[in-house]
This record gives sequence, structure tokens and C-alpha cells, in this order.
Amino acid sequence: MGNLDRQQSLPLNTFLRPLDRLADFLLSASARKAVEHGLVRASMVLFLLHCILFVMHEAGWLPFRMPESLFGHPLHILYTPFSAILVAEVYLLVFHLPSSFARSMGKQLEIVSLIEIRSVFRDLSALQEGGATQATMPWEDAFFPHIVGAVLLGAALVGFYRILPRRQARLEEVDLARFIRFKRHLAALLCVVLAALAAWSFGHWLTDLVVYAGGGNAHPIDPNSIFYGDFFTALIFVDVVLLVTSLRYLSDYGLILRNSGFVVATIILRLSFSMEGWTAVAHEILAATLALILLLLQMGLGWGSHRFGRETSAPREVQIEAGTKD
Repeated sequence: MGNLDRQQSLPLNTFLRPLDRLADFLLSASARKAVEHGLVRASMVLFLLHCILFVMHEAGWLPFRMPESLFGHPLHILYTPFSAILVAEVYLLVFHLPSSFARSMGKQLEIVSLIEIRSVFRDLSALQEGGATQATMPWEDAFFPHIVGAVLLGAALVGFYRILPRRQARLEEVDLARFIRFKRHLAALLCVVLAALAAWSFGHWLTDLVVYAGGGNAHPIDPNSIFYGDFFTALIFVDVVLLVTSLRYLSDYGLILRNSGFVVATIILRLSFSMEGWTAVAHEILAATLALILLLLQMGLGWGSHRFGRETSAPREVQIEAGTKD
């Protein structure tokens, strides 16, 4: 019977080995270091290039026109390094996905908070370009909701990482290895999707920029409206697959409830990308609050489990920390 199982698993292993190699290549510590260092260098080069183009645009030395949304104010230059930081955060989200569902949720909130900060620079530059004739209160300006959103998301992250439970979930050793391997495969495939989406979004944006520079009617897309919405859509599908798969391996109701709620929070964050102002901020804070409440519920359910006893499990099992191997 064992020989039969091994024979049946041979075709599956033949298919999975390339995914193992892809995961080892994309999700290793050396790959993370290379991506981080590469993005830092790229951000510096692109920042200097943006500065040079801005100076040439202001001096009238460019033989073609450039959109004011990118070259109309010095603060627009800050879009470039912030974009590189956001790409690094997206990669780190995928990097942590196989090891921690909770930390991946935290990375989602970090990404949205940085997008809000980047939006502040956009709205501040637009405010200065407009040259308002009369003074207004800060909460009447377009940038104010983004500041509030970034600060509240940052505060939510402090609480999120502070109360992230270190309680232990139990899995059999074989099941643990299979589950982690499956999550690594999904994360590796998500990395490929991330690269494809980034290339497509940048190509689409660059095409519109070239058409505009050549005198066409196309206007470059707002950087806040590209890539991230599509990426979060792909992330929702990955989270749902992980959630359904985890039901096979996890019997801890607290973890199942928490992970299910994290999927809902991801969907709410995705919806916020199609909104503006206070409406978007309200959805972002709702997602962050939901994540915090779910962690508290998980802690409460864990306390109840220890207080009233835990169901007996199979004799051969290992323990994994929910904060690092969930």
C-alpha cells in the first residue's frame, strides 16, 4: 500500500518540485536582501532622474510637454521614492505570507498607510499650485483625510503588533510540513503575479505618459489608482485559498475565525481603493479595527481553551506559534 501511495505521488511531486525551486529562489533570505537593496538603489536613481527632469521642465529645456501632476511642484518628486518603498512593502507582504497570516495582514495595513502618506504629498502640492486666495481650516483641505487615515492606521498597527498572540496551535508534523509547503507555493506564484502586474501597470502608465508627451489627449493615470487595486484583488483569492486549505489542518476555532475575518478585512481594504476622501479612510479604519478585534477574540478564545481544557490530539504532533507559523 505504501508503494502504491508513493507511485501515485510521483507525478504530483514532479509537478511540485519546480514550485519548490521557485519558492526557494523568491522567498529566501538572500532574495529578500537583494530585493530590498535593489529597490533602495532604484529609488535613489529614479529620485535623481525625477529631480533632473523636474529642473529641465521648469527651465523649459524639455522638447516635449510633461504632465503637471508629476512635474508641476517639487513635492511631486517624493512620489518616486515612496513608490519604491511601497513595492518593497508589497514584496515583504508576500514574503511573510507562508510563515504568518497575521503578519501578512499587518503588512497590508502598512501598505495602505504608506499610500495615504503618498496621497498627502499629492494633495499638498495641488493645494500650493492652486494658490488659495483665503485661509481655510486644515480639516477643510483635501489632504486632511489622508493624514488622519495614515495616523489612525499607524496607531492600529501599534495595537495590532502589540496584541498579536504568541499562543500555540497544534498540527501533526506531516500536516505542518504539507501546509507550509503549500503556502510557500502560493506565495511564490503570487510573486510571479506581482511582477506581472507591476510590469503591466508600469507599461500602461508609461504608454500614457509617452502619448501625452507627444501631444496626445491621454493623461497619465494617477499612481494611486494603478497596481495596488489589482494586487489586492489577487491577494483576496490567495487568502481565500489559504483559508479553505487551513480548514483541513487547523481545528482551533480562534485561528479559523481570525483568518476568516482577515479575508474580510482584505476585501474592505480593496474596496477603499475605489473611494476617495473620508469614505476611503472610513473603510480603511474599519478593516484595521476588524483585524484588532479578531486578535482580541482569538486571545479570549485561547484563554477559554486553557481555562476549561483542550481536546486531546493525535500523539504525534508539533507546536507552532500563531505569530510565526500560522
